[in-house]
Amino acid sequence: MSVTKPALQILEISLLVVLAIPMFSPTHTFYPTAHASTKTISLVGNLVGYYYYWNSTNPTIAVTQGDSITLALSSSDGAPHRFLLDFDGDGVSDTTDCPSTDQCSSSFTTTATISFTANTVGTYMYYCTIHYPYMAGHFNIQAAPAPGFSIEANPTSLSFQQGSSGTSIMALTSLNGFSGSLALSGSASPLGPTVSFSSTSVTLSSGGKATSNMTVSATEGLYGSVASGNYSVNVTATSGSLSRSATVQVTVGSSDSSPSGTLNLPLNVLVGVAVVIIAVVAVTVLLVRRKTAK
Repeated sequence: MSVTKPALQILEISLLVVLAIPMFSPTHTFYPTAHASTKTISLVGNLVGYYYYWNSTNPTIAVTQGDSITLALSSSDGAPHRFLLDFDGDGVSDTTDCPSTDQCSSSFTTTATISFTANTVGTYMYYCTIHYPYMAGHFNIQAAPAPGFSIEANPTSLSFQQGSSGTSIMALTSLNGFSGSLALSGSASPLGPTVSFSSTSVTLSSGGKATSNMTVSATEGLYGSVASGNYSVNVTATSGSLSRSATVQVTVGSSDSSPSGTLNLPLNVLVGVAVVIIAVVAVTVLLVRRKTAK
């Protein structure tokens, strides 16, 4: 029996529509993304109405490049299934390149296991070759996150009086295999308190942590203390083009040692000034007496 070209086109369109139904079902679910880890994913062949599905919804599976994946396959009612993960995109019918390229199981009615490493970023199809096109879903291998680092302040707020200081510990953590040297800097807004570090250069190893103590000072000077009030101290860690920041809120309280706006001199300066005044007075008196005696 011959088949006309229009009939073939109608048949192809019908098959595409049938395949699309389970892919865009409202109950389509997602697995959480893994991050360069060992991950076991369970896929169960379930009968839903008249058709079989993986986990009832044909879930989209998302993993990260470099993950070690184990697929735990099973049949919920003893029906036969055969799993295929189509990495080369040659379709559900080709299982001859398993496991060199694709990943597939033998036919099973109870359980089966497949283990592999997710090497190549992309979106691939997985099937049951026996119950296609109903048992079919997407397998996403996402790019591994770029190496970086984080910075956190502990505590995130400081409170001290004029003439004093406070310390917060800057904790730096390697992320996604980052290693390298970090330069630390800090500034207060508005200007006033000074910011210093126990170390302005910190080295992180891959997966490691390091700390540096940040000290914020409102110490006295020759012309008075840092003004009382609220300040925001921004701390930045930089390595090449990478930069991360943390903020510490600082409250400087008013000192009771001298009225606001008066000259605030340390004791050793006051003593020195007193000695100079006494010496000047003594010399003046001596000169006056000599002049009188003449």
